[in-house]
Amino acid sequence: MSDVDERIIYQGRPSWLNYYLLYIIGIAIFAFLIKAGRMSGGFFVLLFVISLATIFRFRYLFTVTEDRVMMRAGLIAKNTNEMQLRHIRAINVRQGVIERLLNIGTIEMMSAADTEAKVEFKGVSNPHRLKERIRGLKE
Repeated sequence: MSDVDERIIYQGRPSWLNYYLLYIIGIAIFAFLIKAGRMSGGFFVLLFVISLATIFRFRYLFTVTEDRVMMRAGLIAKNTNEMQLRHIRAINVRQGVIERLLNIGTIEMMSAADTEAKVEFKGVSNPHRLKERIRGLKE
């Protein structure tokens, strides 16, 4: 099946919540600068943090079609990692404590052909629901 004929089931990027540590650090620096009387520096830090999170988020694109899963990384240069659904042998979800509270996580899809062959969707919202959608496409 060609790219034109494939129906996209899911397309997304990492959740904005995936960058929670960046936000916490930015807010702490902002508060410190405001307390020190450097209001413009504080707002510059907030603008920088938001810009950085935006760049990090738009660097990745995750796509699930009827036939394959794909992870594209890069803003200028593009690296694509993809796997046919029929080759997926394991789908895992990784979540730490904070990720569970924020309902974000990493989905790993591995092939039986090679232990190194995998596609990862890092920082996606509702990772267990997306995992089940992918599993449903396999069946």
